[in-house]
Amino acid sequence: MFDPRELADLLSDDQEIEPTAPLDMQQVKSNLPLYSNEKLCEMIVCDRYFGFQQQISTICMEELAARRISGNSFPFEEYIDRKYRELPVLDLTTPDLRTILQNAVKIVK
Repeated sequence: MFDPRELADLLSDDQEIEPTAPLDMQQVKSNLPLYSNEKLCEMIVCDRYFGFQQQISTICMEELAARRISGNSFPFEEYIDRKYRELPVLDLTTPDLRTILQNAVKIVK
């Protein structure tokens, strides 16, 4: 049986979740030449969609530009635009999961 007190205990910690390992930007940059055109574009789309890791997006764009200069004819811009449009619209006005669960626990009590 579900015990709402267990859930309340889990939700009582309001501390921010810290990443366990920092992102090594030099490692990311050194791996870029190994990534496909699609992968680089999708990393850019992730930055545009979620609004984080703009530095990765910038170095991905630099890599795509270098590939274009060297003769790669992959339609980067069209691919990025198409993949971005395929994503659902984010509605950031809805409450976060923690708030929803806290309210559910209050109702169950």
